[in-house]
Amino acid sequence: MNEDKSKPTAAALQPVLTLRRLDYLPPWLAITLGVCLSLGAVLVPASSLVAIMSFVALLGIAVALAHGGEPIAEIIREPPPPPPPPPPSLVELVDIPDGVFRMGSTEFDWSQPVHEVHVPAFRCMRYPVTRRLYQEITGNDPGWPEGEADERPVNQVNWYDVIEFCNRLSKKEGLQPCYHKDASDAWQCDARADGYRLPSEAEWEYACRAGTQTRYSFGDDESQLGDYAWFGKNWEDGAYPVGQKKPNPWGLYDMHGNVWEWAQDCYHDSYKDAPADGSAWETDNCQRRVLRGGSFYVGARYLRSAGRDRGAPGDRGGDGGFRCVRGSRRQP
Repeated sequence: MNEDKSKPTAAALQPVLTLRRLDYLPPWLAITLGVCLSLGAVLVPASSLVAIMSFVALLGIAVALAHGGEPIAEIIREPPPPPPPPPPSLVELVDIPDGVFRMGSTEFDWSQPVHEVHVPAFRCMRYPVTRRLYQEITGNDPGWPEGEADERPVNQVNWYDVIEFCNRLSKKEGLQPCYHKDASDAWQCDARADGYRLPSEAEWEYACRAGTQTRYSFGDDESQLGDYAWFGKNWEDGAYPVGQKKPNPWGLYDMHGNVWEWAQDCYHDSYKDAPADGSAWETDNCQRRVLRGGSFYVGARYLRSAGRDRGAPGDRGGDGGFRCVRGSRRQP
């Protein structure tokens, strides 16, 4: 028989008061009282004897009732109810381990110099944000081509749209939003918060490579790219539903192709002076933000793990989307 999980266990219940039968008087108590009465009659005057014996008798009866006999009832105190569980997450996250990798490539002028970066552990969405999820969180589906919101990655979202989405998703799941505006009305990212945010460029490339240093996460052979990505050679009509191609070694889908993905960083033409701790590289008056991964619209060269592009934060491209991460190097 299955145990009823709705009832508290015996170990969790704590008796506060026990009520016992009043019809039980231990024999030893009666004998003791008799002896006391006999001695008292000889040694103490009658008036004092009655008072003393009455007190002894009442005390003995109280002790007997408190410790003898069978319980007839117990008043039970139940433990306080547990706090309500957090709402279920609307997204599937993959744990990305702490590690060090070589970021960049000598094959691109804009991805040099190749440099070593230490990336602390974080959690990354397994898939790009879909049109269905975007509509559920924001009430709007800006995706192209027009049609019912589905499992295709959302596109036509600019960097500011993405920031708003991250904050809304964080609030919906009871997390602390990462993004806030400063005194100059510019968006700032608080990496100590536990909510959703965009990955830094280093985090994105580290997750895409998944422990590899080859051109793609599956190797150097471009002829295999069609097994892992939607791109210029197999594209017919816009973005494709997420998760249809093979994942990378860490179980992340669509890191190559389908849609470009916004990163947190401002775009720089080289990696000279780039952070080596996995954090986002941001500057005041950021005019361009980083895009990674390539898309259904471009050639294989741009889908390489080190491939990158840039866009004005207000741009809404038909092949631009995003995925979110959680966790930070500054998390306690």
